Amino acid sequence: MNLPMFKQLIGLLILTISVVGQARAEQGCPYPSTIKYIDGHFKIADKNVLWQSPKVETSDFIDLFVGAIFMPGKGDERENGYMDKCLYRTGSGQLAALRPVTGDLATNMSLTSTLYWQLGTDSFNQPVYLCRDSQPDNCAFRVNSQL
Repeated sequence: MNLPMFKQLIGLLILTISVVGQARAEQGCPYPSTIKYIDGHFKIADKNVLWQSPKVETSDFIDLFVGAIFMPGKGDERENGYMDKCLYRTGSGQLAALRPVTGDLATNMSLTSTLYWQLGTDSFNQPVYLCRDSQPDNCAFRVNSQL
């Protein structure tokens, strides 16, 4: 193998590793079929994030993904903030919200796509990004750092 071909091969390898690393960092809300009812909560450990709902009165299952809410760290910036919640409908038609559990997991996140996230305001007139889509992957975000 000659030197120019070897350099091209190494360059291609580095590019491939870089793309794979970026793909791993990006994630969406958990798919409904992966969320389990455990000890009175809906829960899932998905990649770098542990998701959990508030206490649920009766055993049920997550049926449909509804959307997600992202809270910017400052103003309306997309680079530093956190996923407030992913919203679902249960089998009985109730709304269920799964939030990232803080601790030794994800502490800072950013939005990765502008196509599905729309800037809006919450009930306190603070900026939030809303994603209304039926596919959890379309409400994508990236975990920037961990504790």
